Amino acid sequence: MKLTNILLATSLLTGAANAGDFIDYKKLTKGFKSEFKKSGNYATTTEVKKALKAKDWIVADVRTVNEWAGAHIKGSQRIGRQAPEKALGNFVTDDTGKFIKDNIIVVCNSAARASLEAQIFKKMGFKTVKIYDIYSWIDECNPVKTSYTVKKDKGGTGLKFGMFYAQHCKK
Repeated sequence: MKLTNILLATSLLTGAANAGDFIDYKKLTKGFKSEFKKSGNYATTTEVKKALKAKDWIVADVRTVNEWAGAHIKGSQRIGRQAPEKALGNFVTDDTGKFIKDNIIVVCNSAARASLEAQIFKKMGFKTVKIYDIYSWIDECNPVKTSYTVKKDKGGTGLKFGMFYAQHCKK
């Protein structure tokens, strides 16, 4: 009985001591985003446009299926967050596992999730890892592609759905 109480007390104290080390999501991602900005690895819209055309770059979107369907940058690849490391292999390596695209811009709404995933991508061996928020893309009056239609999603065919601009961009 005494041993059980000692073990319980020890585990509670250990847990309490480690609880002080917890960093919440907002603080963590704010720090990562700040690091990317300081190092010059927070992509600009111009860099995203160049990356979309370059053979050695991928613009990878880590948002959910619903966010992607609502609006995404044409030419970017949705890799999601379930297992983005695995999904990336389909786009950045050849059949032998060698990089064909060794530079990446990771996109999400505010760049918070992108900053988390980018930490993993750096360790995977990408030459350049940058982050970007789709809000900047939209606010700078670049078109977004959407899959939503008035009927069942048909990939934007027939109803001319597809590319849209933010309301403030209309003339």
